[in-house]
Amino acid sequence: MKQNINCPTFKEYVTSKELSNTIFDINGRFSYHWGNLYTYYFEEIFSAFSILTNNKLDSPRFISMLKDKYKIPQNHIIQAEIVSNSDSNNGIGYEDGSEKAFIIIRNGLAVCIDWDRVLILYNKWTLRDEATTIAEMTEQYKKPIKKKKEFFMVTREDSNQSYELTNFEVKEYDISIEDNYNDDFKTIHEVIEESLSDKKKNGIILLHGMYGSGKTYYIRHLISTMEKKFIYLPHHMIGWITDPSFLPYMAKQQNSVIILEDCEDILMHREDGNQNATALSNLLNLGDGLLSDALSLNIICSFNAHLKKIDDALLRKGRLIARYEFKELEVHKAQHLANKLEKNLIIDKPMTLSDIYNIEDMKFENSKAKKIGFKYA
Repeated sequence: MKQNINCPTFKEYVTSKELSNTIFDINGRFSYHWGNLYTYYFEEIFSAFSILTNNKLDSPRFISMLKDKYKIPQNHIIQAEIVSNSDSNNGIGYEDGSEKAFIIIRNGLAVCIDWDRVLILYNKWTLRDEATTIAEMTEQYKKPIKKKKEFFMVTREDSNQSYELTNFEVKEYDISIEDNYNDDFKTIHEVIEESLSDKKKNGIILLHGMYGSGKTYYIRHLISTMEKKFIYLPHHMIGWITDPSFLPYMAKQQNSVIILEDCEDILMHREDGNQNATALSNLLNLGDGLLSDALSLNIICSFNAHLKKIDDALLRKGRLIARYEFKELEVHKAQHLANKLEKNLIIDKPMTLSDIYNIEDMKFENSKAKKIGFKYA
């Protein structure tokens, strides 16, 4: 074969000025061109493993591990990070997943960290096992995916009268049950958590008590911490439970938790002239019986009425998962929480959770302070 006199040798190619200029991709962000960088250092072509990380690699920890494990000198690590100093960032900040690096492990073996993947480049078959080991180690340094916490609200289109679910993001409320509730609630909380965690369990949870005692606060906590689909049915829509199309729609929401707040109107004794008796019957069917077994639904009902006003059928064993009456925090619990929240209070009477958290917003005279159970320290 006739040699092309204009074609440089491989060594001449990898040390040429043209290749040096293409070590960086020309995209305005100074990303490395990994193949050119490898051939520039080792003057050889390579095989490669490509591990997709989807921008979830903890790059600093991964690089530190490689550096310690393989005793890599600092001049064998080339790093680049994208930073911004726009006014919107209030100073210089690192972009998420911006750290990129080229790490020489040994002669012929290199690790490249890019925004969404790790590349392991090697030039000899004998290095393949080592490359495989590094590839497997990347799994240990992937950041856990933090799921967005949300709940769903049942809505209805006026045009076709069909039900839909609209999702809403909820703030995290991973609260301390021990700090925020009286001691007798811990056992009930454990029963509720166990039930919501078991896909085969279904039934009704009744949370009742005075305003500001922490019922809604606790429901937010469950939404934030439980791996469950929570469906909120607003008070003005509770009548939909009587609609013939509602139960078939809920059949599509298996293994979910339905939340009914302030629903004492539905839960009243049927003998007392409950105008929502049909809705109560449907609710009982969702919480127990063949329909409940098929759907595996849990129903959380919160209300402020006294338990004596609630229909006895709701309290039947097998249907009722748990029931708890939220009361004011006992004095020692309230004082402990106030101290933890750094509220400047001396508490001498039981207080609601709401009063403790929102003490700064309350306006009252000193003469009235003693009546509601606290005074400024």
